[in-house]
Amino acid sequence: MNPLRRLVRSPRLVRAAYATARRLPVGSDAALRLGRTVWRGAAGATPRAADDPAIPRRYTPARQPRAVGRRWAPPPEVREPGRVVAEVSSTVAPEPTFDIELMEQLHAEYLAHPLVPVAPGTAAPVRAERARARLLEVHREIDLADQRVLEIGCGAGYEVWYLSHHFGADAYGVDIVERGAWQALTDERTHYQLGDLTAARLFDDDSFDRIISFAVWEHIAHPTAALAETFRLLRPGGLAWIKGNLHRGPMASHLYAHIAFPYPHLLFSDDVIREFMRRHGRRETGASWVNRLSWADYEARIRAIGFRIRALRFTGQPIDEAFYQRFESVLGRYPRTDLAHDFFEVVLERPG
Repeated sequence: MNPLRRLVRSPRLVRAAYATARRLPVGSDAALRLGRTVWRGAAGATPRAADDPAIPRRYTPARQPRAVGRRWAPPPEVREPGRVVAEVSSTVAPEPTFDIELMEQLHAEYLAHPLVPVAPGTAAPVRAERARARLLEVHREIDLADQRVLEIGCGAGYEVWYLSHHFGADAYGVDIVERGAWQALTDERTHYQLGDLTAARLFDDDSFDRIISFAVWEHIAHPTAALAETFRLLRPGGLAWIKGNLHRGPMASHLYAHIAFPYPHLLFSDDVIREFMRRHGRRETGASWVNRLSWADYEARIRAIGFRIRALRFTGQPIDEAFYQRFESVLGRYPRTDLAHDFFEVVLERPG
């Protein structure tokens, strides 16, 4: 924070300025309004325009508002104006203690109907089968055949290999972790690159006709930079197909193979989750690191970068109402639509 901003944020200075303005014999209200405006600008609190340039910063009514007088009538004198006289009791259940005992209880309750009945496998045949199904779905939307294609977050690399060997693509995969299968899968049309797209220019501008990514974006620490790099790497008219997990969804912990109930990452601390994993003989880990962008956050960034959104859908499941009511003290802080959305799948176009 620069010295001027630190100075104007000093509580002592702000209180002194307000007290001085209030004591003025005339023009006190005007001085306070001017002071607030100056303070907001100097402190960095000035209202900013929306990310969407089509939304104006201020609303201008069709007819000029009626002028109001400059004299304000004094309100009636009230002693202790903030004193509580009556209140309506809350309908939200009191917040429980989110400790290991509650986590064990919820897990036991949901074992008969877990959030994900069968977790996806990690063996080579399962990975290959999943890669084929994914690519066919994407191909039906954006045509992967005979294109130059990049997969961001390619993992073991089966999608990249099928792109070149089944779709005739010149296929590239990039990931921040090199996998054991890369060496065996690499050939003249199947390429793998170890690196971070947000930290280095790994490919030239306008390098790819298509860019795809499956459930990786939530793990990217700088998702806006990754979107901007995707825009740079696409040729004009090129398409990107991106699937990402949303933090407020029931599966965002990425621990659904071990924890049967929804939203453990929103309800329990990583320390409690680690203790649960230890007690059940699994690797001691908290919820997976997932950036906390909502779809609204993604959309604002996508449009600001210059993409056109060509298609959008969400996958998820209905909210378990009994579970929601039980933990509304926490879950009620989030929009219900966000709680019902696990993944977004979006098709983006770089305008030609």
